Amino acid sequence: MMNDTPHLPSSVKQISVQRADTSDNSLLGVLTHGSHYSFQYTQQNIPVSLSMKVTEDAYNQGIVHPIFSQNLPEGFTRRYISDKLSRFGKIDDMYFLALQGSDGIGALGFDAGINFPEVEQISLEEIISWKSKEQLFPQLLKKYYLRGILSGVQPKVMIKASNVEKTTIQQKDLILKTFDEEYPLLTVNEYVCMEAARACLLNPPKTYISDNLEHFIIERFDKVQGKRLAFEDFSTLMKKPGDEKYNSSYEALLKAVRFYTGSMNEVIKAYKIIVFNCIIGNGDAHLKNFAVQYTLGQKDITLAPPFDITHTIIYETIDNDMALKIKKSKQFPNKSELIRLGTDAGVDGADKIIEFISDTTVDFIRTSEDISKLDGLKKSIEKSISIAGATTPLKRIRHQKKKKFI
Repeated sequence: MMNDTPHLPSSVKQISVQRADTSDNSLLGVLTHGSHYSFQYTQQNIPVSLSMKVTEDAYNQGIVHPIFSQNLPEGFTRRYISDKLSRFGKIDDMYFLALQGSDGIGALGFDAGINFPEVEQISLEEIISWKSKEQLFPQLLKKYYLRGILSGVQPKVMIKASNVEKTTIQQKDLILKTFDEEYPLLTVNEYVCMEAARACLLNPPKTYISDNLEHFIIERFDKVQGKRLAFEDFSTLMKKPGDEKYNSSYEALLKAVRFYTGSMNEVIKAYKIIVFNCIIGNGDAHLKNFAVQYTLGQKDITLAPPFDITHTIIYETIDNDMALKIKKSKQFPNKSELIRLGTDAGVDGADKIIEFISDTTVDFIRTSEDISKLDGLKKSIEKSISIAGATTPLKRIRHQKKKKFI
């Protein structure tokens, strides 16, 4: 357990960018910040990003480079860490990168000479069955806030947990999320949507929800069979700062998937995820919520599994528009518009894809026991499905009685 804050610098002006996917943590380059941000490669064969080839010249710009900024925290987590560490000095983007160390999503590590003590592990079973009157998330955040910086606005923390599988104790890297008053039971919402994605054969990472509904847990998806994969979201790949993650279109996203993967199969995967987001009513499927994964220095580039999917329309403080445009509009598309999106991207059988995802989602919400734990979620998702042109008549669905929850 980390009882004391480690010795921290008053500011961070230089960071060694290393490989976190190998045991030797070999140096890739050096990032410095003075009047501007400058990244200089120190080796000649492994790029840190698909959009930053290895050159002898430094990469200079006014804001931190997209490949480094993609994992920087936003919203709740950024405010929490800034408040906790404000007494030490200037907590800026360089500082957050230094705190990320080698624990961030992807294959890059950042070394600024900060050494952190190990944190006592908690078991996955303990998280799921937590019954104490004291909330678990604040305790985990206090322990782990310096051990895994994560992007996004939602309150979340990355933890290492033990898990008993058969007779063997496995260590799992987990991302744990909770909710605030503005988005009640967002945990249930995301769990239902991610499991619906699984039913639609979109292969999301494994997910869990705690018995008290306070925690949504997802297994870290950049580690596959012990191998650490490089990770780049499409805000990074399309060279858009994080605050421009809503400034694009799904047409442009599909073209970018084709460009970076060189595979029509990966375009079809991306199209299926877009269709699912439209059908499930996720208005927050922006550029940072689509990504590619690959082995650093190689070209085995594939689309990352779907993540961060929720039914946003149910929340009154969120508008009813999509995150990105289709045909210059952010209104949720109907079936014919989705077919056109697929056809224009070269996807064969777009109508069959839409029908399968629609019908499977209808079947899933009909039988889901968890969906009734968030009042109104089932009916709200039904409306989203009908907009996208479900082929199964929604009037045949029998509404389950809502279960009470704490």
